[in-house]
Amino acid sequence: MIKRSRLSIYTFIAVFSSILIVGTLAMPLALDSIQKNYISIQADVNARQAKAMAQFIRSRVAQGVSREQVIEDFQASIQGSATERGYVCIVDRISTNFLCHPMTSMLGQSVAVKKAVFDRSFNRNQFEPWEQAITNPQSGSGLLAFDNFKAEEVVHSEVIEELGWVVNSHENTERVQTEIANIRTYVVIGAAIFAFLLAFPISFAVRSVSRRYERQIEHSNMLIAAEQEKADNLLLNILPSSIARRMKDGQKIIVNHFEKVGILFCDIVNFTRFSARTTPDNVVRLLNRIFSDFDALCNKYGIEKIKTIGDAYMAVGGLPLASDRPLQRLADLALEMLTVVEKLDLNVQVRIGLHVGDVVAGVIGTNKFSYDLWGDAVNVASRLESSGQKGRVHVSQEVKDVLGDAYSFVDNGLVALKGKGKLQTWFLEKKPV
Repeated sequence: MIKRSRLSIYTFIAVFSSILIVGTLAMPLALDSIQKNYISIQADVNARQAKAMAQFIRSRVAQGVSREQVIEDFQASIQGSATERGYVCIVDRISTNFLCHPMTSMLGQSVAVKKAVFDRSFNRNQFEPWEQAITNPQSGSGLLAFDNFKAEEVVHSEVIEELGWVVNSHENTERVQTEIANIRTYVVIGAAIFAFLLAFPISFAVRSVSRRYERQIEHSNMLIAAEQEKADNLLLNILPSSIARRMKDGQKIIVNHFEKVGILFCDIVNFTRFSARTTPDNVVRLLNRIFSDFDALCNKYGIEKIKTIGDAYMAVGGLPLASDRPLQRLADLALEMLTVVEKLDLNVQVRIGLHVGDVVAGVIGTNKFSYDLWGDAVNVASRLESSGQKGRVHVSQEVKDVLGDAYSFVDNGLVALKGKGKLQTWFLEKKPV
C-alpha cells in the first residue's frame, strides 16, 4: 500500500507518465488505484473506531453495567448523528435487528430492511446479503452497497461474541468518489493542454485530500488511544499486570499452580464494634486511609495485593511472577503494616497472619471477574490471622523455618487451628539490630 505521506508524489508521477505514454486510456487505472487507497484509509479508520467502541462496551460490562444500560447509553451518544457522512450502530448477530442506530426509526428493525449487499473483498464482485453477512462471527471490513449499487459505504464489523452483538462503523464513500471524479475531469481537460500542467494540480489535490484524511486518522487514533488507556487502566486495577496481558491476548481460562508462596491476611480488630458506633462515611474513610497505605507498601516491597473483603486485606509474595526472597518481602511488609497503622493514630489495631505453602491461582468469573487463590495454605494463613493477637504478626513453623535467624520470633506454643489441629506457631518480631 502506498504511504499516505508520499501519495501526492506517486500520484503526480502516475498521472504525468500515463498522459505522456497512453493518455486518457490508461488514466482510469491510476484513478482506480487512488480510490482504493482512499477506501483503505476509510476502512482503517472504521476498524479502529469499531474496535475502540467494542473494547469500551466490554469494559463497561466487566464493570457490572447491565446490557440494557449499555445499549441505552450508547444510543444516547449516537442519536441524531449525520448518517449521510458516517455513523456507528449495534446489531444483534442472531436476529440481525438494530439495537442502536442514529435514526430511532431503525431500532428493532432487521438490517434486511435496507436491502443492502456486502463485499468483504472490496472488489465489488463477491456481494452477499447484508443480513447474511452480519451473522458471520468474524470481525472484518468491506463495502456495503444500497439502491442497486447507486450508493456505497465502507463498513467495519467488530463482533462482541460473548454478548452476541456486532458493532458496525460506517463511512460514506461519496466524498471520495466525488473527489476522484473531479480529478478525472482535470485529467481529461488537461490532456488537451499540457501533461505537466495537468499532473501538478491533480497531485496537489490528492495531497490536500491525503492530509485531510491523515488529520482524521490522527484524531481517531487519539480517541482510540484514550479509550484503550481507560480500558487498560481498568483491567490493571482488577488484575495483576501479567494476568491482564494474558487476558488481553485472548486467554479465557487462567489457572496456575505455585509452590512456596507466602500468604498474608490482615484484619482490623473490633471493626464491627467500631463501625456500629460511627457513621458509614467515617467507616469508608478509615478503610480507605489504611488500605491505601497498605497498597503503597505492597508496591514498595513488590508484593501482589489480591483483594479486600470488608475490613480484611489479603496479599501474596511469589506470584503471579516469581520474585527473589518473596517471604522475606512479605515479612517486612507485615511488620511495616503494624508501624503504619500505629502512626496513623486512628485508635485501631490490626491482626496479621502469615503462612507459606502451595496454592492454585487463577481468574474466576466472566462478569466482575477477579484474580484469586485457593489451597490449604490459604486457609492456614487466614486462621493464623483470626487466632492471633492485635498488633502482632502470627506466623507458622514453616514461615519461621524459611525466615531463619534474620528475624526474631516469640514462641506462641501449640495453637488449635480449625481443620488442622494443634500447630506450633510464633509471633514475628522486628529484625534484630
